[in-house]
Amino acid sequence: MIKTTLMLFPHKMSINGKSKIAIFFCHIILLSFLLTLILAGRIYAWPTASEWVPVYKGSIYLQDSNNDASGSRNVVSDSTNPAAYIFNDGTYLNFRLRLDRNPAGSGGQGLLQSFGWGVLFDTNLNSSNYEWLIMVDGIGSPERIELWQNTSQGTLGSPSDSSEILQGSVSVSGNYQITTANTSFNGDTDYFLDWRFPYATFKSATGLTDYSPIRLFFGTSNNASSLSADLVGGSDLYAGFSDVVTPLGTTPTTGSVKFVADLAGNGDVIQIYAGDTVYIRVIDGDENYNKNTLQTVTVTLSATSGDTTIVILTETGINTGIFTGSITTQSGAAVSGDGILQVTPGATVSVEYIDRIDASYNLNQIRADSLWVISLSPAISLVKSSDFAVVIPGQIVIYTIHYKNLGVGAASNLIIVDSIPFSTSYVTGSMRIGNAASSYDSATILEADWVLRTENRDL
Repeated sequence: MIKTTLMLFPHKMSINGKSKIAIFFCHIILLSFLLTLILAGRIYAWPTASEWVPVYKGSIYLQDSNNDASGSRNVVSDSTNPAAYIFNDGTYLNFRLRLDRNPAGSGGQGLLQSFGWGVLFDTNLNSSNYEWLIMVDGIGSPERIELWQNTSQGTLGSPSDSSEILQGSVSVSGNYQITTANTSFNGDTDYFLDWRFPYATFKSATGLTDYSPIRLFFGTSNNASSLSADLVGGSDLYAGFSDVVTPLGTTPTTGSVKFVADLAGNGDVIQIYAGDTVYIRVIDGDENYNKNTLQTVTVTLSATSGDTTIVILTETGINTGIFTGSITTQSGAAVSGDGILQVTPGATVSVEYIDRIDASYNLNQIRADSLWVISLSPAISLVKSSDFAVVIPGQIVIYTIHYKNLGVGAASNLIIVDSIPFSTSYVTGSMRIGNAASSYDSATILEADWVLRTENRDL
């Protein structure tokens, strides 16, 4: 916390009105500057140690030889200490490399040593080329963090192929940090070099979304336009690209949605009564992009009786990737925007969740589940159908009435009445009755039925 005391109009000062106004505005500027620093520190803080997401290759931490370069160009790691990390806070795309030596030095601006550190992006999932490069330039003056586009791959599979078009740039100052790592490979203290690039600029230039599948290739360099010193994870793009992640740093997983019994996500509910609370669960690991906070997802509920609403689901705990939420139901006609799902007995309630990216890298897949609304009283459903949509005079037509009790109360003394359609006549002795699995041939013959013969005239 920064504490400051401002004396806008000091006592016993002999100054004219213009001087007083000047002092007042100087203090206003100072106060505004201090508040900006405070807010910037709160909103744009670097990721905490537990927020950094390790980069994986072959489902294990990205690894690199500890002796294939020298000094701060040497990336180090082992099976429990990853070589590289990523984190996206929505404002910045953050990266971290574990280095053998402190990269601070007297480069172009005196912030970093006269080398480069960077990450290549494969956005077409083709290992022969890369499309984008974010490079930390410790050589130029001023030192910059630059976004480059690679439009022509000179040597297929080469991470040392230089990008051609500069698409964005920010100062190293204010957008990097050096911290002591928790390892000491090669007998001395290791360091983390962290850098960040504005996420909005990155998305605008690349056309990527939060859920686009990408692969990463980290490295260091003797220059500021390509990776040439320590190639992390492999000597070429074919061997060195990471596992697929999203720009949020998450591994794509296939999501699911289900109606459940409670906010803990237990059970599998297939029917409710009007007035019950409906609980929904989504499981989708790639929506868990911050391990220290609770994320949310949205689902859409709709009832065949006419109502539709959106429900926000919240993660059940830190770093679970499981999201639940609920909504109250009510018997009646749809009321828009009241936060209640209106239903009627016999209606079907469906939930849809948009899986932004699945394990096969398919985008915006619909996941769904449904349940029935039942009644404590009898609720009879009748559906009438025929085996022909269009008939000619003299043709036999079979009419079928399907009936079902959608309530839990027993129905007694039930009488189903239906009229013979116009321009038809009943075929004596053709009525039959059976269960839901029956066909006309297997049903029991009754005294009357719905088999009709059209009269010999136009319908």
